[in-house]
Amino acid sequence: MKFFDSITLRLSVYIALIITLTAAATGWVIMREELNEHEDELKKQGNYLAEFISQQVEEPLLYEERYRIYSLLQAPMEGKESLVVYAEVYDIKGETIVTAYKNEKYRSMSPPHNVEALKNLKEIDEQTIYHISVPINASTFEIIGFLRLGITKEFFLAAYLKVKRDLYLLSAIIISIGTMLGLLMARRIMQPLLLLHKGVRKVGAGDVGFEMPVTGIGEIKDLTLSFNMMSRKLKELIDDIRSAQENLVRTEKLYAVGEFSAGVAHEIKNPLTSIKMLMDTAKYKKQALTERDIDVIVEEINRIDNIVRQFLAFARPEKTEKADVNINNVLEEIIAITTPKMERSSIRFGKAFSRDIEQIKGSHDTLKQAFLNIVLNAIHAMDGGGMLNISTSVCSGSVSVVINDNGAGISAENLQRVFDPFFTTKENGTGMGLALTYNIVKDHSGEIEIDSAPGIGTTVKVTFPAGNINSSAMSEGEA
Repeated sequence: MKFFDSITLRLSVYIALIITLTAAATGWVIMREELNEHEDELKKQGNYLAEFISQQVEEPLLYEERYRIYSLLQAPMEGKESLVVYAEVYDIKGETIVTAYKNEKYRSMSPPHNVEALKNLKEIDEQTIYHISVPINASTFEIIGFLRLGITKEFFLAAYLKVKRDLYLLSAIIISIGTMLGLLMARRIMQPLLLLHKGVRKVGAGDVGFEMPVTGIGEIKDLTLSFNMMSRKLKELIDDIRSAQENLVRTEKLYAVGEFSAGVAHEIKNPLTSIKMLMDTAKYKKQALTERDIDVIVEEINRIDNIVRQFLAFARPEKTEKADVNINNVLEEIIAITTPKMERSSIRFGKAFSRDIEQIKGSHDTLKQAFLNIVLNAIHAMDGGGMLNISTSVCSGSVSVVINDNGAGISAENLQRVFDPFFTTKENGTGMGLALTYNIVKDHSGEIEIDSAPGIGTTVKVTFPAGNINSSAMSEGEA
């Protein structure tokens, strides 16, 4: 298909078609002129012979010398290439006086010869014979009879067919030579464009800055120069974009480091303040630390340790070996852990797990951490009670987990920032839970989507790629 769609082939076909049509039209005009010229020449010769023979038979007709008339009529028919094939002489009443035929096949070719037809008929043009009828005048210009001649077109048609064959041969030669020259010309014209097409494909494939050798003349040369300039400009532009992108990445990294540092500093500041206040009390007021004070210090140190661990887990996640994991088992463990908390918060729970769900490649512990963060957020959003639903399903080569609650919901403004590190709406939250969850899901080649509206609730959908998935049934229950 590429060959038939090429502009070179189409241009060559157009050139060949134009040459063929031009040769055909020229040949048709030449043949028509040739035919008209031969017919006019034949008519002239026929009229000349008719006038000449009518003068010859005038005297014999007056004296009714039939034999002499016959001899005069027969004379023009002698010879293989004679034009006259029959001759007939009639009297003034239209009665036949003498007839002569080159051979018998022409006897039946003579048209009707009544007086009116003879008077009105000047010439009849048939396919093979040209009929001429002329009056025979006496010296007093009185019509004494009529002469009719049949002029054959056989030699004229033979000459015409020969010219036609020669013209066909000449046209075929012209078309062949013209087509070959047209193809060569088309290829020569298109060669720079084909090279330019290859250059465009190279630039499209990523070889930015590639320049074509300048070939051709006129517009094609200008087009090549414009292409080379465009390629250079494009390379410069891409280099500038890459440089700007690298600077942007460096800036973003520095900004992220600053944000992380500010977040860590903010989260650590509160527990450090509590520890500092207790230590200052012991130092300046000379009061011994009580057991309760020591418990507070240990609790705040643990809080700092937790913040640092979450920060490190997000900023520099540990490499975990992935194995086959059944996501249903992970969710069952989370349900077991969180059921007491849900009961204390008057939260009802429902589940719908796919029974023979396909296992995914992943880390059991990190996936457990990710889904635990989502479930705990849902529980926190339903502090006054509500309904939590967890379901798993398989579809189109993927495993999906949907966690839905009818809690307070998330505003549209906050929904855009839920995965940002240190962003939280909780009083004692670190803002690292969903950020870690997002990284874990992405590390497992998954996707996470959150749909929420204030006062309606939140739906979190997590999707992982899976291998061969069997048809699955659903088991439902409510606790």
